[in-house]
Amino acid sequence: MHALSPRLQAVLSFCRSLHTPGCGVLADIGTDHAYLPITAVRLGVCEKAIACDLHPGPLAIAEGNIRDAGLAAQIQTRLGNGLAPLAPGESDCITIAGMGGMRIWGIVLEGMEQARAARRLILQPQHDIQLLRKNLHNAGFEIEDELLAHEAVGGKEHFYVVLAAKYTGEVNAWSEREYFLGRFLIKNAGDDFRAYLASEHKKIAKYISSIKDEAALQDAKKRLEWLA
Repeated sequence: MHALSPRLQAVLSFCRSLHTPGCGVLADIGTDHAYLPITAVRLGVCEKAIACDLHPGPLAIAEGNIRDAGLAAQIQTRLGNGLAPLAPGESDCITIAGMGGMRIWGIVLEGMEQARAARRLILQPQHDIQLLRKNLHNAGFEIEDELLAHEAVGGKEHFYVVLAAKYTGEVNAWSEREYFLGRFLIKNAGDDFRAYLASEHKKIAKYISSIKDEAALQDAKKRLEWLA
């Protein structure tokens, strides 16, 4: 069995933590090699899965991996854009990982009926996390929890935020600091979170001197204060 990366292990943990009756059908959007749904079904985290991808090439690889795993009866593959391959309510747990935050939001927005019907959305944005959090809240999705995962890639440490959300229709707004850093990450701060803050501080400090727009400069300075 292919070992999941730490970020996908964090995604899987939110599938696993769904309350009774658990994650019946997992839909993995942008599945690529289908490692996540294969592992989820093998470990009994979900009963069935739907592996979706926009591109035929990755989906063909996913189909081969699913056959090799002996799980063709439990994992379907579907070609299509975002949540379009899913019927509303067909999947109670939808994962979207490894994309930009605004790309993820676009998928949720275009597939709003499917997203609202799911018991949980598990999202792993590569960037624009603050905007994704805000847009989810503005659309009535409650952020239930967040995790921080880190991986060493090419000698460099990378941090990934994974969040779990569900549609409730009405959500109390967070503070700007919480939207930037994550309310649950702040609450459960540990060594990984402090390392994450230091990494983000380094990124902003590197480009702040090149910012010409005064409003953008003040925003960057405020972020540095939050990261200190």
